[in-house]
Amino acid sequence: MDNFDTDKIIKYISDSKQQVIDSRDVAKMIGKTHAHLVRDIDSYKEVLDQNPKLDSDQFFIESSYQAGTGKHYKCYLLTKKGCEFVGHKVGGRKGTIFTATYVSLFNEYEAEHNGKLIANGDLNFQRQDLEYHRRYVAVKEQEAANKRAELLIKIGDRQEEERYRQAYYTEATNQLMFPITNGLAVTAGAIAEQLGTNAYNIGKWGQILGLKAPKGHRSQYGYWSGDRYYYNEKAIEKFQEHKKEIVDDDNDLGL
Repeated sequence: MDNFDTDKIIKYISDSKQQVIDSRDVAKMIGKTHAHLVRDIDSYKEVLDQNPKLDSDQFFIESSYQAGTGKHYKCYLLTKKGCEFVGHKVGGRKGTIFTATYVSLFNEYEAEHNGKLIANGDLNFQRQDLEYHRRYVAVKEQEAANKRAELLIKIGDRQEEERYRQAYYTEATNQLMFPITNGLAVTAGAIAEQLGTNAYNIGKWGQILGLKAPKGHRSQYGYWSGDRYYYNEKAIEKFQEHKKEIVDDDNDLGL
């Protein structure tokens, strides 16, 4: 297998935030003329574009290059999906070698550049990475809690006495976790600023409107993290619906 300079092969398109490989390099990897590869990709795009659920730009991005004569020619930038697509079409030993090559190139590029970003203190990248892990942990936490709830319900079903059965059902309900709508989570203080009141009043009305889960639990309106409760979009909508009552209550208390 040829040795490739990862930085020269892989390009980063900031607009689409994708890593891509030029079709001219792909043609060399699979032992095909560039003109033939472009022709093949044209036919692949034609098929993909017939399906409204498929976006051909997620596979092949049309581009051009300037030859030594100064004339411009058509080429394509292949994303990781596009390379996978071509690899399946090539098949056989060539397809296997190409797949191993492009996967290695993408992985090497990501590992090298992600490392540079962290080393250079790119806070934006670090925030994105932390946000990804936070969401991953939240999803796993939600899955585990819901499995506990299912188990409690099964145990409750086996109880002969109604009071014990209901106790298990109640605990199962408390265990249930709901996903945060669109990932948005805001504090009582942030909502208070939106409504023109204070965090104490938001906390109070969160209880009145049933938007605040018991300490340590989640609900369809938010979740606890440490000693702070975070509300989601559904909760914000409820607060907005009752804005007048909340603000009036604030004024009555002289807060």
